Amino acid sequence: MEQEKKINQEQQQNEISKKEAGQERVTSQKVVSEKVLGSSGGLARFGRKVKKQISGRLSGILLGLLLIVISFFVVWQSEKFEKSADLVAGLPVLTVEQAADTTGLVKVAGKVTEEPIQAPIEKKDVLYYHHVREELETVSKTETDTQVVTRDGQDIEQTIEKEVEKDQWVTKVDESQWAEIVLDNKIVVKPQFAKQVLDLTEIYSMESEETRQKIEAVLPSDSLIVVGELYNNRIEGGEPFIVSNKSNQALIDSLKSSENFIWWLLKLGTVLLFGFGLYLLLGPFLLVLDAIPVLGKIGKGGLLIICLIIGLIFTVLSSLVIAFWYIILILLVALIVYLIYLKNKKNN
Repeated sequence: MEQEKKINQEQQQNEISKKEAGQERVTSQKVVSEKVLGSSGGLARFGRKVKKQISGRLSGILLGLLLIVISFFVVWQSEKFEKSADLVAGLPVLTVEQAADTTGLVKVAGKVTEEPIQAPIEKKDVLYYHHVREELETVSKTETDTQVVTRDGQDIEQTIEKEVEKDQWVTKVDESQWAEIVLDNKIVVKPQFAKQVLDLTEIYSMESEETRQKIEAVLPSDSLIVVGELYNNRIEGGEPFIVSNKSNQALIDSLKSSENFIWWLLKLGTVLLFGFGLYLLLGPFLLVLDAIPVLGKIGKGGLLIICLIIGLIFTVLSSLVIAFWYIILILLVALIVYLIYLKNKKNN
């Protein structure tokens, strides 16, 4: 009975240890500095709080200006970042025979005829592999924190230095390698410099309490599609330069999906940057709302929503201006000409 009880306790302890893995543990802490803030009286504390709020709101105005400036750059990037999906979709898929001895941007499909390489551990023949090995280690770091304590009628801000330990996965191996890529004995490709849009096959996986390892690969049986600049039967670059083992349609869909995600991310970033920037610019008005206990919080929440709506309007309008600037320029010129015509007509 005693032995069974011991085993159960050990199992419970192991379960607790597993649950705590990944959580931070404070191994030591000490006060490294102290700063006297002032009297601990209610009026003095209120004065310091108000002073801190004023300082925070005023410094927020500068931050708000910076966020608005950044939002202009982000919305510009959202309209001008290079979208390769439409270009790739417009290129016909050529066989190696059709593409050989031509020059320029091509999309060519074929089988790799060079010898494959061997992936680690399994020693399996592959065209490409990506090998990742991680180990669970206890990582130590130093953190600082502050707290306010009261001593002899004074509020004192203490800076505390903590030594923190955390069990986390640390990457020990992260390597990838391509075999020599020659399509149908004619076109040499250097895929190391290309954008790789790959469907990888997992050929090895291992996970223990302290180690996990995975190898993914492109198999020799896979056909490749290469988009790039062909010159002297070699593809080593291009705008775009893409290597994929997907089908043509799957490649196009993958490019569109990733580019649409980036586009929406940049648009959302513009809305948030402009909205929060405008909100911070209203620092003096926010100080008034800070002084109102309940209605102030509601007012600040409503004001933030209004600023975000304005950020959305800014994003839409600025995107239209960037995309159709030439139409807007023509309309402005037409308006100026019309106003000059009306003025001359009136004078006559």
